[in-house]
Amino acid sequence: MESATIAIVGAGIIALVWAYVQFKIIAKIPVVSLGDIPITDDVNSQANAFIAVNENEITETTSRLIEVYEAIYEGADSFLKAEYKVCFQFIALFGVVVLFLVSWGSDWDFYQGGLTALSFWLGALTSMASGYLGMKVAVYSNVRTTISAQMPGYTSCFNTAFRAGAVMGFALCGMGLLMLYFTLLAYRMHYSDPKDWVVLTEVITGYGLGGS
Repeated sequence: MESATIAIVGAGIIALVWAYVQFKIIAKIPVVSLGDIPITDDVNSQANAFIAVNENEITETTSRLIEVYEAIYEGADSFLKAEYKVCFQFIALFGVVVLFLVSWGSDWDFYQGGLTALSFWLGALTSMASGYLGMKVAVYSNVRTTISAQMPGYTSCFNTAFRAGAVMGFALCGMGLLMLYFTLLAYRMHYSDPKDWVVLTEVITGYGLGGS
């Protein structure tokens, strides 16, 4: 059991750390059009050149780039607020439906229904947190992918876009794995008898429903 815990928790932590590393690499790319600073072979080295650029010398291209980036950022933020307002209402109501239906299907075992509903809410919140992070990272990275696309070839922009996707992917897997495993450990305190583990697996399926 201890070895399994170390492997599962370790994998989740590694996924989150790797997502953070990819994000830090993306963050090194300054939001400055390469037409404003000397072009080098590595887009990340533009950071040093960015420091040397006087703010008054930023050209119209960079100003427009920042303007579009900030507009998209505000639009994405407004969309998330509107979307998650509806999502919170939906999961609150549907969680009650899950509670009722599972309790009804288990001869009115409200404990089983309640834990299934809790699993659903945890899965939904994990999914929403991942979606929020994904949107923020996508907008943050899109402008830097645009800047990287000014480099010769496709390698720089491809790597930037790929790393942005890796942030979302690894963070989602890491959070999902850790949340699911710790939820299982918590539920196992109630379903400690191996004979009840079939019920335990049925209860935890609510997590997948909420996450989807």
